[in-house]
Amino acid sequence: MRDDVPGHPDDTRLVPVLLSDEHAVPLRYHGPAMLRGVAAADALAVVPPHGARAGQDLEILDLPWVAGGCFT
Repeated sequence: MRDDVPGHPDDTRLVPVLLSDEHAVPLRYHGPAMLRGVAAADALAVVPPHGARAGQDLEILDLPWVAGGCFT
């Protein structure tokens, strides 16, 4: 992750990110009902409870419209 990402005290979060050659960049719109962030994202970062620090490696989930998959 390029930036710190806040976490939930008890739950894992999926945070929309843009992927660069070196980092996953969290998008500004990452609340639980923010579809705007997901629509603009390349992937979702799996953020553990209590968040993640800049430079930390996280699991990244590709989104089907970016990965060329079908989701009908």
